[in-house]
Amino acid sequence: MKKYDLVVIGAGPGGTPAAMAAAQFGKSVLLVDKRDAPGGECLFEGCIPSKVLENAANRFAILKEMESFHIDVEGKEQIHWEAVLEDKKQILRRRSMGAMKQMERFPNLEFKQGTARFIDVHTVVVDGEQIAFEYAIIATGAMAFIPPFEGEGAQNAWSNADVFKKTELPYEITFVGAGAISCELVQMFNKLGTKCHILERGARILKHIDEESALIVQEKMIRDGIDVELNVTFGKIEGEEGSFTVHYTQKDEAKQLETPHLLIATGRAANVEGLGLEEIGVEFDRHGIHVDETLQTTQTNIYAVGDCTVGPKFAHWASYEAGIAIHNIFAPMKHKTDSSKLSWVLFSDPQIASVGLSEEEAKKKGLEVFVARYDYATDARAQIDKAEEGMLKFVIEKESGIIRGIQIASEDASSLSGEASLIVANELKAMDVMKTIHPHPTLTESFGKLAQQIFFKNMMQKRR
Repeated sequence: MKKYDLVVIGAGPGGTPAAMAAAQFGKSVLLVDKRDAPGGECLFEGCIPSKVLENAANRFAILKEMESFHIDVEGKEQIHWEAVLEDKKQILRRRSMGAMKQMERFPNLEFKQGTARFIDVHTVVVDGEQIAFEYAIIATGAMAFIPPFEGEGAQNAWSNADVFKKTELPYEITFVGAGAISCELVQMFNKLGTKCHILERGARILKHIDEESALIVQEKMIRDGIDVELNVTFGKIEGEEGSFTVHYTQKDEAKQLETPHLLIATGRAANVEGLGLEEIGVEFDRHGIHVDETLQTTQTNIYAVGDCTVGPKFAHWASYEAGIAIHNIFAPMKHKTDSSKLSWVLFSDPQIASVGLSEEEAKKKGLEVFVARYDYATDARAQIDKAEEGMLKFVIEKESGIIRGIQIASEDASSLSGEASLIVANELKAMDVMKTIHPHPTLTESFGKLAQQIFFKNMMQKRR
């Protein structure tokens, strides 16, 4: 029986860097994945393919906006969807093969395609072969969670993984659920000319995101012609690809929606089925594997990182956790995860970025905070770009003056999030940000202007 210092199950953004880091420690490592190449869902069905298609949609949409900049574009705009999909395919292959080449630099790191299952706390079976290990890291990610809707239609609907495999651009599509996945995709397809509907149980879209930011996106969706239906109670979902019927009630009125394509994005469930966790005493539920702050499971030699755990579900968070897990396994000092400075971006229109704590999260942690706001409608760069929707918010701890969180809703929030991350990570105050000289006219000026606003307001209050 082969034995390794470390077995890593799952070759996504958590598992792959964990395996390479352990190999750099000089440890013998086996990396197992059901696919024949590293990358995980983020690469093959999530972050990367969605952004390739979103990029094409945004550039296509620019053609339709040329009139507002007094530019005539001759002829009818058209997008060659098959060519866009081929671009996506090539980018995915390039990134996956790049990761494979990086792993090949380590003779002590072996990649194996297969399905792994624990039979005890020091042994896994990979497609019939028993393999022993000293430590293990589970990094199997998550999958789409389909609630038990009445009717057979939900089982025939698309998930986010399915939509990227379609070779024809759909002419009409309905999204069930208004979370991050649905909101990114619905705006992307709408820009490409697809008739889009979105049905949501709650009173607004993006219920887990800063309300002000979410409502900016929601209002933009409605103005752009997306059919947004809120406060929906779902009934039976019937049909199959090409012909679905969604029954629902809204304000006590029974309704139904006929749609050729249906995508359900109502949450995620951890990929834990078939791992044998029950037999070895690793605790888990639908939301993920239970880990402590060091990423150790209920078995001391088995760790878990990324979307398969209970906690934040982002590719960059999984990679961050990978480093902590490897350090805690092979280095003498123990490190703990800290999500208080986590950053993320939603590639909606406008984009939403969040760094550190929201006002609500800060209050839950017992911090006394206040919020300062900058409106991009007053910003020179935003006015020039005709992208005035949005705002910048600082969440500031009253006692220390430290900026504990930043929320951004802007056409270019993804780029602005870099400066926001540095501010929060280094626990800067308004005075520190104000000292930074930002070039004009740029959206980054908003950080300095908001810092000035806070500083002078504090000065005025002290004089009273």
